[in-house]
Amino acid sequence: MVASAAIQQSGEDLYKGVTLLSSATQGRFSLFDQLVLKHRAARIKESLTHALGLTPAEVLALYYEPRYSLRPVQKTPSEVWRTWFFLGGRGTGKTHAGASAVIEEARADPNAVMLIVGPTDSEIRKNQLEGSSGILTLSPPWFRPAHKRSKRMLVWPNGAVAHYVPAQAGPDKFRGYNVSFVWADEIVAWKKHPEDVYDQCRTKCARIITPRMERLGLPARVVITTTPAPTPLFRQILKDKDRLFLAQSTTFDNAANLDPSFIRQALALANSTDGRREYGGELFFPMDATLYKRVNWDAARVESIETIPARQGKPLFDKVVVSVDPATGEKKGADLHGIVVVGIREEDDGLLHTYVLQDLSLQEPEPTAWAKVAVDAVHRWKHLAPPKKTFVFAETNTGGSMVKSTIRGVDAKVKVKGMRAMQSKAERAAPVTAQCEAGLVHMVGKHHKLEKQLSEFTGQEGGHGRDDRADAFAWPIYLYVCPKRQNAGAAGRGAQQAQAGTEDEDDE
Repeated sequence: MVASAAIQQSGEDLYKGVTLLSSATQGRFSLFDQLVLKHRAARIKESLTHALGLTPAEVLALYYEPRYSLRPVQKTPSEVWRTWFFLGGRGTGKTHAGASAVIEEARADPNAVMLIVGPTDSEIRKNQLEGSSGILTLSPPWFRPAHKRSKRMLVWPNGAVAHYVPAQAGPDKFRGYNVSFVWADEIVAWKKHPEDVYDQCRTKCARIITPRMERLGLPARVVITTTPAPTPLFRQILKDKDRLFLAQSTTFDNAANLDPSFIRQALALANSTDGRREYGGELFFPMDATLYKRVNWDAARVESIETIPARQGKPLFDKVVVSVDPATGEKKGADLHGIVVVGIREEDDGLLHTYVLQDLSLQEPEPTAWAKVAVDAVHRWKHLAPPKKTFVFAETNTGGSMVKSTIRGVDAKVKVKGMRAMQSKAERAAPVTAQCEAGLVHMVGKHHKLEKQLSEFTGQEGGHGRDDRADAFAWPIYLYVCPKRQNAGAAGRGAQQAQAGTEDEDDE
């Protein structure tokens, strides 16, 4: 498996002794997919259901039978397992796999007591329970659990039960739960003491053995479905190799069920560092913490604005964003105000490209100073985008509504979008680095100070003056360029919420 080599390159062998499962070893197609492909190959004109002689009731039963619709890598191991660790790219079908595993366990064991864990309470309800691949959606009508919201639990017709607790509640909230089966989803998005929460789930909560489990020699089991990330929690999970099975799947394994434009963008980013994780489902721990290290700015550099090809009947850009990362403090030695101007447009390849037009970052204690620079930039570049598509974007963590009021004080007609950061600088930068590595971000001319800061950027909190230009650079690409999709995994939902937040805060 590719991810294994990636880990070994960093001087580690965390996969030693772990059973690896992938589409390459298990097969890519579900039983349904195989049947459809054979049907097409035989050039049979009648419908598949008619050719098989299925009744409507039989078709309905097959529709709700996971063993036919899941790809091999989405199925729990056939051998006795204790931890099934499913790493997948976005859109792989991780939630579908986890929900199906829970339903199968409930159906097989009336005495099952299960625990469902997700990043937040709303994430659990919207995705693991009620989403398009959630438990309540995938359960057949004749075996759908009752959802007791007030008690945060599901109860199946045969007596099997499942409690759900959000990881953000912290490890103490998991005390007292004694279960036989755990589904932990999107651990990459667990923010509050993730290692301690997982330890509670794995070693404290998962300890019940039902009569069926005792008869079959099954241990208390944990299913983990997530997009990979090089965090301490992932190391912790890989170190416990007792009957650990690691499954890995890519976004492209499930391409038939995803938006073609999303797949096109994912293909363009697939070989980047972040793309290998986000779409390839690879887990590796890079030794160099600088995020933009692999970017070759010269490869995609544009000499000047005049060398960007004009578009017939359209402005040069679809939008121009003056991105501002205001500094804290009003003293002479305060951090720089990061101000970076970018133009965004769709090229002939069907992908969004970003052009970095100016780095106007400055160090000035007077708040109106950066506002005047930002407003001047809007007026300078607005002729290159459609009406109302040139605007100021500012992170509002520093100063809150002060950002908008400061801009209005300089020019009340300038459009402003602002939002409070809900993710770390590194989380914003990660998908942006994929765009840069893929050659979709073009420096127009040379921006020496910005490029130098990007080459040293690690995303670690407390960077302050070292990160001002880099964060102002990343924000508009993260919000308006990085690919989004419906039913995104938890690692991507922050971006969707962020984008929604900026739209809500438009000033026309």
